Amino acid sequence: MTREKFNQIFNSKAYYIIFSLVAAIVLWVYVEVSEIEIMSHIVSNIPVSLIHEDILNDRGFLLSTMSADTISVTFECSRSDAQKLSRDTLMFTIDMSGITATGSYTLRATLESFSDVDLEDIEFYPSVDEVTVIIDRTMTESVPVEVLYTGGTAEGFVQDPIEYSPHAITVSGPAEIVSQVSRVRVNIVRENLSSTFSEDLPFVFLDGNGDALDAALRNQLTTLESTIHVVIPIRVTKEIALTIETSQSPGSAGATPQNTSVTITPSTITVAGSPDDLRDFNSINLGTIDLTRFDHANTYTYGIAIPNIFANISGETEAHVQVEISGLDIVYFTITNIQPGNIPSGYTAEIRTQSIDVRVRGRAEDLALLTEENFRILANLPTEVSTGTQQVSARVIIDGIDADIGAVGNYFVTMHIIRE
Repeated sequence: MTREKFNQIFNSKAYYIIFSLVAAIVLWVYVEVSEIEIMSHIVSNIPVSLIHEDILNDRGFLLSTMSADTISVTFECSRSDAQKLSRDTLMFTIDMSGITATGSYTLRATLESFSDVDLEDIEFYPSVDEVTVIIDRTMTESVPVEVLYTGGTAEGFVQDPIEYSPHAITVSGPAEIVSQVSRVRVNIVRENLSSTFSEDLPFVFLDGNGDALDAALRNQLTTLESTIHVVIPIRVTKEIALTIETSQSPGSAGATPQNTSVTITPSTITVAGSPDDLRDFNSINLGTIDLTRFDHANTYTYGIAIPNIFANISGETEAHVQVEISGLDIVYFTITNIQPGNIPSGYTAEIRTQSIDVRVRGRAEDLALLTEENFRILANLPTEVSTGTQQVSARVIIDGIDADIGAVGNYFVTMHIIRE
């Protein structure tokens, strides 16, 4: 009977309602007690921030070192407050506005909260409550940049002078450290370059002995530039032949390809340029030699003209050309048959030269057929005629001989020009 009554009670709706209310009250009391219970809560590595550092910089000073940049704190607080206190909601500040000279200062670190927890209502114990700072004077210097590359080029390529920018950088920081910096260096770690190298590269600070500054010192320096732009121009090299043209044709006074030898010293030069530009560039023509201007041999000197897009690697700027004609003889005639030519209307030309000694080159058997009657000398007036006595270039003409012979040398006739 009693069991049935209990079963009716436990299975009734009223029982469940009363039980739920009692359980809720008990849980609420537990939570409230837990939330207000005081506990120890440690927050480590809370950052230390400098305020009014801009005022310090305006005075020409900067922070050289600081004894601590984070501080740990132990809080005595409730669980609910502890959940709101972390590195994200806390910060220590140090006021730099009172510093007016270089030296060492011990400053109070003030804890601030960015949560709704009022720090005045709880107890907390920082690992340190003061921070020592060392203040130095700010110094700004322009120091030169040097670029070091020793890797060389691949076979068949040449390196042009290294280009880099800027050539100097501005370094700022503690005067004691900046004064140690003599220059900055860019080290290029590459070898056997076969194409132009172009990159933005970091640099290292060097002291007066050429040694790199320690990392601790380097980290206190600032620069406007973070990298140096470096270009190492690389060009391909090619051997280019030097050539000369000769007037080896009928009228060359017996000179033919078979009896004429030409020696060019140097015969080639080495140039550097881009592969595309050099692809069809195989020779340099020095000029043309008139084989009727000398007897058997002569030497000429020519400047070697190279297009501006190429660099002369071998360095030669002149070439010497030796020309020799073999198997031919020279005979001499004194010619008096001198005729003026190209006389414009309204002018009269008087020949003042009575005779000219002429040198004739050819095979001996052909030269034996010549007499003075075969020669005439034609002196043509220039296009722009002026009156008076003047020398006029003359041409030796040989008539009546069907052979490869001709006069050699330069000839001039003196004429007196009169306007009618």
